[in-house]
Amino acid sequence: MWADLVGQRVVVRRVVGERDGRPLFSDVIGELVSGDDPLTVRRTDGSMVRVDAGSVHRIKPIPGRRPDPLELEEIAAAGWPAAETRWLGRWLLRAADGWTGRANSVLPLGDPGEPLDVAVESVRRWYADRGLAARFQVPLPVATGLDAELADRGFRADPPVLVQTAALPTLLARATDRTDLPEVVFDETPSSDWLAAYHYRGGSDLPAVAVGVMTAARLPVFASVVIDGETVAVARAVVDEGWLGVTAVEVAPAWRRRGLASHVMRGLARWGTDHDATQSYLQVASDNHAAVAFYERLGYTTHHRYHYRIAD
Repeated sequence: MWADLVGQRVVVRRVVGERDGRPLFSDVIGELVSGDDPLTVRRTDGSMVRVDAGSVHRIKPIPGRRPDPLELEEIAAAGWPAAETRWLGRWLLRAADGWTGRANSVLPLGDPGEPLDVAVESVRRWYADRGLAARFQVPLPVATGLDAELADRGFRADPPVLVQTAALPTLLARATDRTDLPEVVFDETPSSDWLAAYHYRGGSDLPAVAVGVMTAARLPVFASVVIDGETVAVARAVVDEGWLGVTAVEVAPAWRRRGLASHVMRGLARWGTDHDATQSYLQVASDNHAAVAFYERLGYTTHHRYHYRIAD
């Protein structure tokens, strides 16, 4: 009845008695975890309150503060840590032998602490010393001004990437519980089978630095589904500051369109909930229309976008 409010912060006004012929009300405030009867509300202290649907007078969503793009980008950076980093003011310089854009780019989270021309030249030198082209990950629209400055200095733009978010209860409600499939298995480090099943952007074997990047986060987990001895689906996730970050979702070509991706996402949502996460984020290329549609079906919406600006 209230399924569309699952995952949102709400106030539930319920009838708890009567006095002088008039109903007495009591409010429960928190995140609506279940819209079934009884309703389940998670308070900020983590306690669960169950409310009989028949006693509900009304439910009203409470607008919650969304993190701004820079806040979420800093959380995501912690979940995909580069092998080498350096702070230039509030610019985070990252390098990892060139593997992945996020681990080999500048994340501008504020002022670099020096004039822009000087800061950009410092960035160029830092990446040149590592045999890499200078690259900026530019969150939009918050860094529109910097984006224009980089364009004027000859930095070309890559296609945009969408940063999408979803409430974990929404994800759990929308991802089908597939009891006909093997359970999702979780490991703290990636097995050789997991690594063989993951192909970053369709590539072949992962470079040595990849394992270091994927395991260096505070709390990484590597999920897999194994059928008849074959690892047919994999994904990676982390939890930071109540956010479940999802990366490296892949299903073997012969096993696609069988619900395995949704099955893995549901497993990650349960794991994240068990580790005190309430929200999830992920990054998906804007031109990957199939992936965007899939994540939207699971309740993800676009929080912001970014693109890379790369020096010629």
